[in-house]
Amino acid sequence: MINYVLGAPGAGKSLIVPRLRRLMPGRVVLDWDALMGPAGELAGAPIPQTPQTWEPYGRLIRAIADVILPADLVLLGVCTPGELADWPDGPWLLLDCADDVRRQRLTARNEPDDIEEVLSDAADYRNLGLPAVDTTQLSPDEVARAVAAKIIESSAAVPPD
Repeated sequence: MINYVLGAPGAGKSLIVPRLRRLMPGRVVLDWDALMGPAGELAGAPIPQTPQTWEPYGRLIRAIADVILPADLVLLGVCTPGELADWPDGPWLLLDCADDVRRQRLTARNEPDDIEEVLSDAADYRNLGLPAVDTTQLSPDEVARAVAAKIIESSAAVPPD
């Protein structure tokens, strides 16, 4: 089963990956962005800044997910349910935070992303109506515990094949 964790940049996805791995040792936790560096080297262009690489990069992540399945997989990324409509079904969760906090986090990280575009994406994600964890006032450990609890809860609600 795949559990999808969606979050615009600055929500805290990358910070919780190692924590989720410790909290959920029976699941593979994969950050969509984790292979961008090596994939960019192969492509000869940085993935985030080169739109023509996005579709092939998505196919690479899908191939990795297919290898991992049927083991339980937690996939953290910025793709929406509509963008992954042809992927295996699974529960979705949104990681979110207040816009002013997201702006602070991205500025502190010196992120190259256009912050206004990221804020727009975050608003679009909120409109999807997904179950959410608000990371605004939580530590990374608290966020990871909340995400793990929601994943376990949503997995228990899905009947086995």
